Amino acid sequence: MAQLTKISLILAIIGLLCLLKGGSPLVTTVAAQARGNAQQKAEESTRDAPPDTTPYRRPAVPGDFAPKGTRPIPLLPGVFIVDTVVNNSDPNLTNTDTFNDGETSITVNPAKTNEIVVTAFSGSWGTNAPLWHSTDGGNLWTKEFTIPAPPGIAATGCPCDQAVDYGMANQMSGTFLISDIFSGTTTDPASAAAWNWLVVGGVTQATNFNNLPPPAGVDQPWLLVNTDPTIPAQDNVYVAYDDFTNGNNCMGDACNERVSVSYGVNPPNFTADNQSGTATGSINPGHRLAVDPRNGAIYSLFQRNVAAGNGGSKNIDYMLNRSIDVGTTWTLNGMAGGIIVANADSTQPTPKFGTVNALLGGVDHAAVDPNNGDVYYVYGNRDAGTGNNRLAIRRIQDNGGGGVTVGPENFVTGQVEAAVPSVAVASDGTVGVFHYTFDGTSPPPDNLPIFSAHLAQSTDQGVTFSDQVLLTFLSSAADNGQPRQRVLGDYMQMKAVGGCFYGAFTGNGVPFGRPFANHDPIFFRVCSVAPPRPTPTPRSRPTPAPRPTPR
Repeated sequence: MAQLTKISLILAIIGLLCLLKGGSPLVTTVAAQARGNAQQKAEESTRDAPPDTTPYRRPAVPGDFAPKGTRPIPLLPGVFIVDTVVNNSDPNLTNTDTFNDGETSITVNPAKTNEIVVTAFSGSWGTNAPLWHSTDGGNLWTKEFTIPAPPGIAATGCPCDQAVDYGMANQMSGTFLISDIFSGTTTDPASAAAWNWLVVGGVTQATNFNNLPPPAGVDQPWLLVNTDPTIPAQDNVYVAYDDFTNGNNCMGDACNERVSVSYGVNPPNFTADNQSGTATGSINPGHRLAVDPRNGAIYSLFQRNVAAGNGGSKNIDYMLNRSIDVGTTWTLNGMAGGIIVANADSTQPTPKFGTVNALLGGVDHAAVDPNNGDVYYVYGNRDAGTGNNRLAIRRIQDNGGGGVTVGPENFVTGQVEAAVPSVAVASDGTVGVFHYTFDGTSPPPDNLPIFSAHLAQSTDQGVTFSDQVLLTFLSSAADNGQPRQRVLGDYMQMKAVGGCFYGAFTGNGVPFGRPFANHDPIFFRVCSVAPPRPTPTPRSRPTPAPRPTPR
């Protein structure tokens, strides 16, 4: 027994010496795990992935039918708006669908503008993932489970981000975040078999093939299709993404912004993947693309947190870069990293917008005037006096010497809390900006956030804007105490085709006839010169549920 005690004492002394010298394998492992967990936590605080796909659902309350005591859907001339769940080929979907439906992407087939596709967090892989498909201009929708997982890729639970865009020849391309990014093309959104992926040895090839090793540190892909600058009959597919790998997580260090390109082939084969800039600071870069259809130029825009802002906000440089050689090189005004379009304070990612939506996708977007190439850049700008996070815009013009001139700042919104902008330019030069405002909370006992979806339009090149409220609604959920909660999502999309704006956003379905409060993909179309309204498609409708008794 004495011998065993002596041995135990010796082992204890050796263990203590190892602890003091840091040589214990156990201590080393625990320390490494702690560092890894801390890095992962910091990385997740700026990345938008993993997404919030929580199915926020609650019983309808009286305020859902008259938020702020007013009609939730204003009757405005020239505005066509429907809920894709309610105006659906499945008449019972309005009673059964409870998906999150956040973070919408939209595209319109330029060859057949009545064909429209919307994606959102409306389901995931396990079987096929869904998209929302309309062939009659947006009046009737079908939830098609027709996006197959990329062959050879473990994709269950995703898409974890997604974006779609049409090009020529009825080809629609989509990009999808799993652990890496994978992109495919289809000529028939209603058919799973029509999707084409670049598969080598039974495995779909990643879109992000040139980012820093190891893979799987990428985030928030954004896809647009643009005409090739030298081959007018060819479309190229561009995918922007954030590169968070190798420790570059935008928390106290830099993260790279990259754009990968596929040149004129189906399935897409990405053979260029180059850096368009560098983001910094404790915010999501909000990496976006804009395309110039006249000459094939592509713009990359993103955010850089450069200092602390007033009132707990972040001070941000809003960046812009350009490639005129199909993504091979990136430079603007002689600056390889791009130019600063504006500097402003912005409250992101937290406190959460409207108390329920962390801004983990930035507050920035841009679009190009298809007539003259002017770029319109919209961004968040917190008013130091009122504390309101407004939206501002700048017009960027060709300077005649190969560069651009950034115009003065104008405001899209008044003194309101606004976020999640999407800008587009119609063929007649009208500038449209979709955005949300947070309008306070509903009266007790519900105390739910009130949001309005807006379309602001300018006919004087972004100097002044008129505002249209598309929908006012109560959130389907209250603050759950989680800093990464996003009942709406990181972005919404609106695009212009001809003289019309086509958009999709996340909103409460009760004003459209849903029997319970659930966020749905809401489609709208607003035209400068209104086309004929779609002919309603006859369909059976479920018996509406009774409204709740006012309390």
